[in-house]
Amino acid sequence: MRSTSAPNTGAPSVGARRRLRILHVSQPTDGGCAIAVRFLAEAGTRAGHTVTVACPRQSDLPGWITDVGAHWHPLPMVRQPTPGDISAVLRLRRLFQRADVVHLHSSKAGALGRLALRSLGKRAPASCFTPHGWSWLVGGRMAPAYRTFERVAAAWTDVIVAVSDEEADAGRVVLRPGFAQMTVIPNGVDTERFCVEGPRASRSAQPLIVCAGRLTVQKGQDLGVRALAHLQTAGAWLRLVGEGPDEAKLRELAAALGVGDRVEFTGHCDPRPHLRAADIVLVPSRWEGLSFVLLEAMACGKAIVATAVAGSGVVGDAGVVVAPDAGPEGLAAALDKLLADEPTRRRHGERARIRVCEHFAAQRMLTAYLGLWEALAGATSSAVGRAGARKTSGTNSPSR
Repeated sequence: MRSTSAPNTGAPSVGARRRLRILHVSQPTDGGCAIAVRFLAEAGTRAGHTVTVACPRQSDLPGWITDVGAHWHPLPMVRQPTPGDISAVLRLRRLFQRADVVHLHSSKAGALGRLALRSLGKRAPASCFTPHGWSWLVGGRMAPAYRTFERVAAAWTDVIVAVSDEEADAGRVVLRPGFAQMTVIPNGVDTERFCVEGPRASRSAQPLIVCAGRLTVQKGQDLGVRALAHLQTAGAWLRLVGEGPDEAKLRELAAALGVGDRVEFTGHCDPRPHLRAADIVLVPSRWEGLSFVLLEAMACGKAIVATAVAGSGVVGDAGVVVAPDAGPEGLAAALDKLLADEPTRRRHGERARIRVCEHFAAQRMLTAYLGLWEALAGATSSAVGRAGARKTSGTNSPSR
């Protein structure tokens, strides 16, 4: 595991009205989901709550959690179903009985966590579930099974939190009406860390397209490489910022398409200097809830070209959103048009920064989650109190 210090996220530091024991459970330990968990762990700790994060030991998240003063509990989990999931559910049952509020992150943690909550019955703590991208969007032969499970399990948590309006709409299409309470708390970005001013990565005078994020099928870097092969703009480069399991495949694809000499791989690094150096930031995701990279690039004042997935509506007039059926050719056409129009890129970048600062600052997201946790804990406490009062009343009432 890399030792990477978590930056100050600007989390609210107001004192909590009631000290809660908050447990976050996450299967991903890097990428956008891990960033969200880091934000929320720090926010809860600063607000005076006792925060624990249960997740695998791989990658950055465990170190981030301890850096912000929260507790880390190792919990082995992998994305695919395995026999080890039974052990994880049993461990979660024990952890849940020491929590006031449980917050589940990602499809796998959401599945195992809700099974554990269901098994506890009336002893289950207050809970919420943030999918960070619905499980069935992965596609493949398991997609129908994932849809069926989500329909059934939707009622096993108090609230489902979507991170964009589009994610909420997609969930309502699949989930049974009336069986799940859903709210929207959009992702937010630290607009002081991700800003226009600051170091810029080195680059040549040739047009530079930057695509940041884990190198995976979901993030669609292969679409970016294919778009580069269709690009008409002479000498344009594509810089892939990040690391991930698909790096070797992407290198092979770039070589096969004859653009290997114009695709850069930075590996794991701070994305901010590269975002600031870009002429355009490309976000070619196949599915999302609301991409943190998208918000980070907009906060850095960059023109955006993105695929039309959940959350891409935040781009508005700050870039171009390309329909899914347009393919790499459509992305290339959008990139060519913007690369040829520097004034429009500048206007898009200015609007992007304003839009994120007004609507998607981290403070708004964190304040909303703090309010949600306290409301959930309060509702559970009230329900327990009412049940206790009824029991006491029944015991003390005179017999006839």
